[in-house]
Amino acid sequence: MKIEDLEQLRLLSDPMKLSLAQVFGEAEGTVAAAAERLGQPQTRLYRHVDALLAAGLLEVTREQPKRGTVERWFRTVARRFEVADGLLPGDAESDGGETETLRALLRGAESEILEALRAQDPDAPPTVARFRAKLTPAQLEELQTKVFAWLEEAQTSTPDTQAEDGDGDATLEIGALIALYRLPGT
Repeated sequence: MKIEDLEQLRLLSDPMKLSLAQVFGEAEGTVAAAAERLGQPQTRLYRHVDALLAAGLLEVTREQPKRGTVERWFRTVARRFEVADGLLPGDAESDGGETETLRALLRGAESEILEALRAQDPDAPPTVARFRAKLTPAQLEELQTKVFAWLEEAQTSTPDTQAEDGDGDATLEIGALIALYRLPGT
């Protein structure tokens, strides 16, 4: 799904809402199941779920009566979200909040990366790289196509994070931040 609404992007730049979108993107579930998975109290998650639902990023997949109330199952409306071209133009003085939204997204990724670096997990050492390249527009388009194909493959072939792979190894949940952008002045 292409995110073409700045408010939707703001919601997904919030770490808790992004975590919920990731949980409900892997499989449909209830707020109770998401709370258990994220190690959070259910009551803390309801307003985040409601905001994602109101913005059209989550959908209710089923409802079931339970002890005088209705339990709802949710899932994301798409397996992958991409920011539409042109949603983040401008500079800090003239934009409509796009810069702050991007900064929040980057701060969230920064926190996850720093936590991974501090953990020093030998089973999943973090890979951090930054690069510059000179490409023709056709080469850039080819690179973008390959990146999106890899992301699609990784997301569709990923087993449940609580499951084991075919060799009996526990699966690992990873994060990634990929940004392809033209450098200023080129």
